[in-house]
Amino acid sequence: MTVRVRLGRATDIPRAVDVYVRSNLARGKGEWPNRNARTEFVSHRLAGPEAWFFVAEEGDETLGMVAVVPLREDDRGEEPIPGGWFVSLLFVVPERWGEGIGGALLDAAVAEAARRVGTEIRLWTDEDDNERAHRLYRSRGFAPTGRTADSDERARAGEWVHRIDLLPRRGARLPRVGRRPSSSGAPPGTPPNTSDQLPDRG
Repeated sequence: MTVRVRLGRATDIPRAVDVYVRSNLARGKGEWPNRNARTEFVSHRLAGPEAWFFVAEEGDETLGMVAVVPLREDDRGEEPIPGGWFVSLLFVVPERWGEGIGGALLDAAVAEAARRVGTEIRLWTDEDDNERAHRLYRSRGFAPTGRTADSDERARAGEWVHRIDLLPRRGARLPRVGRRPSSSGAPPGTPPNTSDQLPDRG
């Protein structure tokens, strides 16, 4: 069955949050001290007036989600940076890691940012022991900016940016992804993406 990526709706928020929870529990091997606070934050972010998000689904099952918000210089509430977007959340259920679903979601986010006349899209991700995510971001045209900060949940995080040059052609279809093994060489169970670092910077 083909995995479909589409813009999320309000009715998709509970299932998108469930993806976030399942992925984080797997990454933390069941340990997640501030789970309730983080889950509440994600629910509010997805429901917020500035956010838009995509879900990846196969039949009735939601397999992944990516959320994007306007880019700001920091978390003190300044006006959004014109043309800037921030990938706040990017998660896939652990049973489907390594199948390209994270890449398809990221492609959809970049295409939608371009459609909204964006000029750049940024994210934060773990600096150490995160080569699979780094390969994904490089393959989509992202590059490190050199900015780093201490993540409140995990290790040191680094900022990455993708410069958007062209709007997608009118009528371009959202990416699809079929079930396939990972070509990255990373061991099974390694998360394909870890973009939830420093979400309040979005």
